[in-house]
Amino acid sequence: MAFKIVYTENALADLEAVLDYILADNPAAAFRFGDDLLNHVELLAVFPHIGSLVKRPAGIRKILHTPVRVYYQVHEDRRCIEILHFWHVARQEPDGA
Repeated sequence: MAFKIVYTENALADLEAVLDYILADNPAAAFRFGDDLLNHVELLAVFPHIGSLVKRPAGIRKILHTPVRVYYQVHEDRRCIEILHFWHVARQEPDGA
């Protein structure tokens, strides 16, 4: 059974900022990138441990969809993936991943 994907408010705000930046120059590219990024995240429903663990805090993982890192946490007991952040690689890693 696949895991459910849930997005935190921080993750949604991050995603909006990334897409707004692209949208300013190329609306079609923003749509394509957003769609591709969310499709990439959907892989986590089937392969929740595909991402690498970050050093701190414990239990946080990340996957890369260039140029955005997706930080998430697997909740085995609830069978859900909590998306914590969408973070551009040019930025310093977020506090608490």
